[in-house]
Amino acid sequence: MRWMCATLMALASASVASGQILWAGLAGGTSWTWQAPTAPNQNFLHNAGDASAAFLALPLDEDTLVRLQVADVPYEPVYDGVGWPGKLRGYTVGVDYIFKGTFGQALISGGIGDYSLELQAKNPPDGVEQWSFGWYFGVGEWFQLSRRWRLTAEVKMHRTQNYGNPIVVTATAGLAFAF
Repeated sequence: MRWMCATLMALASASVASGQILWAGLAGGTSWTWQAPTAPNQNFLHNAGDASAAFLALPLDEDTLVRLQVADVPYEPVYDGVGWPGKLRGYTVGVDYIFKGTFGQALISGGIGDYSLELQAKNPPDGVEQWSFGWYFGVGEWFQLSRRWRLTAEVKMHRTQNYGNPIVVTATAGLAFAF
């Protein structure tokens, strides 16, 4: 967590010095688990919970953003043959590359971070809830609503080393605001 704070401070000072702006955004959507152990005959299992994300993005230049993100990704691991509903809470840092899109600004993003598995159970099994390394890769498009507002649509694949080594795909829509 310290390295994320240090990165944020360094990027904030660089952005202020170069006169760049800061983007902040919120998004919500849905998710699917790739080859979920709770659905052995399906490649994608639609998760019951909502996927959500909040981010701050600092421009390095007009086509590159460094994004600090908090994301909640629904996930149901199987422990002793029973599915345990929960979520992966991810704290990530990544890079977004922006280019001209079909209807707005397209982006390709990727990043790394820490993911915490949090189960909904009052007494979860020992050793299941833990912090683990993870990464994400995504594509999306930002649509200009005004000079400062963007409508965002993104699809991301999250891969973590938490219990069950999940691969979860999220599809979200949201709003981003430039300061």
